[in-house]
Amino acid sequence: MFPSIVGSTSLYLLPGDPVTNVRLPRMFNAVFERCGIDAVMAPVQVGRRDLAVFVKAAFLARNVRGMVIAPPHKPSLVDLLDGCGLFGRVAGSANVVRRIENGELEGDLFDGEGLIGALDRYNIPFRGKRVLILGAGVSAAAIGVALAEGGTVNGAEHIAFYDVAAGKAAGVAAKLDAFFDATTVAVDSNDPAGYDLVVNATSLGLKPEDPLPVDVARMDSHAALFDILLRGQPTPIVRAARERGLNAQAGFEMLIQQMPHYLDFFGHKDAANALRHDANFLRELIYPASMAGEIHAPLRYHSASVA
Repeated sequence: MFPSIVGSTSLYLLPGDPVTNVRLPRMFNAVFERCGIDAVMAPVQVGRRDLAVFVKAAFLARNVRGMVIAPPHKPSLVDLLDGCGLFGRVAGSANVVRRIENGELEGDLFDGEGLIGALDRYNIPFRGKRVLILGAGVSAAAIGVALAEGGTVNGAEHIAFYDVAAGKAAGVAAKLDAFFDATTVAVDSNDPAGYDLVVNATSLGLKPEDPLPVDVARMDSHAALFDILLRGQPTPIVRAARERGLNAQAGFEMLIQQMPHYLDFFGHKDAANALRHDANFLRELIYPASMAGEIHAPLRYHSASVA
């Protein structure tokens, strides 16, 4: 049941282009209704060239409390902020923004935090491990930041980026290497041999004719794979890895695990804590039928700052 909207209702917006397949408004509105929060989230289609004007104008409305940013706007948002968290500054993008009391806009990036929570839920080891990240775009950079932020004890020991665009992986790796203790490098091959975890942060798998991002046969027998894609799951790479008996998971849980961070950021602490204890109603809302058996798996919520 959609929540009633009255004069006191807080409004959250999700600008993107396109917004036809976004899942977060359904998720936020389900949380608002379940927790009795007088708020609603709506998707809004905003072109790239209009983002700056839209964000500044929308926050003139006093009941607009915040925004979650959809592609392709995450990198563009950073330049519109008066302040940004560490993850957003290092990755050069942000996926959430709020107006604080003095009227300034501050943002952060929770893509990487979502991945950390998802890896823990699926019992995929990454602390002190070697990780290959396929892609060097916004999501890949955020994932790299989250994996490196915990240091070599609570984070990955070695993080390698591979991207087909020459120099792109090197740029991301150099930026992370300057901030964190983990060894962060760019590699010129997508060979997964020797890595404990492979993360697909590319778009390969969205189309039936796409090649596999890596040769699954080359993955070590103990290695795991995480594919951040949402559409078309299980993708060919996930299916191929599972056929080998590897722990291979899809990106839905990454979205679920970001939700408590979003809610904390927007000041809904009780709702955030409730989700940390039970988010199965959200899994039932967005997981496809093919993943129904994973909904009630034991959840072990983890903060990236805790061992």
